[in-house]
Amino acid sequence: MVSDRAGEWKGNAMRYRFESQGQVYQVALERRGQVYQVEIHGRLHELEVLDAQPGVLSLRFEDRPLVLYWATDGERKWISLDGCTYRLGRPAPRRARAAGDGEHAQQILAPMPAQIRAVYVQQGDTVEKGRTLLLLEAMKMEMQIKAPQDGTISRLAVKNGQTVEKEQLLVEMGGAGDAG
Repeated sequence: MVSDRAGEWKGNAMRYRFESQGQVYQVALERRGQVYQVEIHGRLHELEVLDAQPGVLSLRFEDRPLVLYWATDGERKWISLDGCTYRLGRPAPRRARAAGDGEHAQQILAPMPAQIRAVYVQQGDTVEKGRTLLLLEAMKMEMQIKAPQDGTISRLAVKNGQTVEKEQLLVEMGGAGDAG
C-alpha cells in the first residue's frame, strides 16, 4: 500500500498517510539533531537511523534496535519488520455504507514472488485479526501473512510448497458474519 502523497511538509515535519490491512495511519517525521521525532496517531516516539542501505534500514525506535526491510515497485511499497510483511498504500476514499452493510470480502495477495512454507488455516476456518494464515519465504526471508480482519476463510488458493508470483491470490476472507 502506498502513501497518500509522496509526503508533504507542514512546519518542520514531513507528514504521511498510509493504509495497511484496512487501517489508515498518519505519521509525522521531524528531524531533531541526530534523531527524529515521530508522531503516530498523536503519540510521540524517538527514532534514530543507525544505518541505511538499499532495501535495509537499521533503526533504534524507543531504545529498541530494529531492522526494517523495504522494497518498492512504482507506487507500491512493502516493509518487513519482525517477520511480518506489510504492503503500504494510498488510503481508499471513504465510501458510504448502506445500513446493514457488513464487512466485505478481502483478498490477500502475495507481496512478492515467494514459496509457501506453511499453511496454518483451512477453508471455512474462523480467524481473528492478526492470526498468522501462511508463512512465505522469499530471498531467504520468511514473511508471515496475517489475517487483516476477523472473519472466515472463504477460499484458500495455495498449498504448502507452492511457488507464487507477486500479486497472486493467496487467501480470500469474508467478514465475521459471512458464511464461507
